[in-house]
Amino acid sequence: MPKEDIKQINAVAKEFRMTREERRDFGEFLETEKSNGCGGSRNKRGDFTYQELREKACEFLGLQ
Repeated sequence: MPKEDIKQINAVAKEFRMTREERRDFGEFLETEKSNGCGGSRNKRGDFTYQELREKACEFLGLQ
């Protein structure tokens, strides 16, 4: 059973109609963002809230 953060990432990927490859790349993008100090506000580990994930999906897909 996937963890809650993975479930949310999968839900955002589905909402934005990402392909499997895009979903994988999106996960890597999020990890890079966190390691570069651009993590989310959900907890001390820098996980993203659902809204932050939606914003990062727009950024990742070039929709901004």
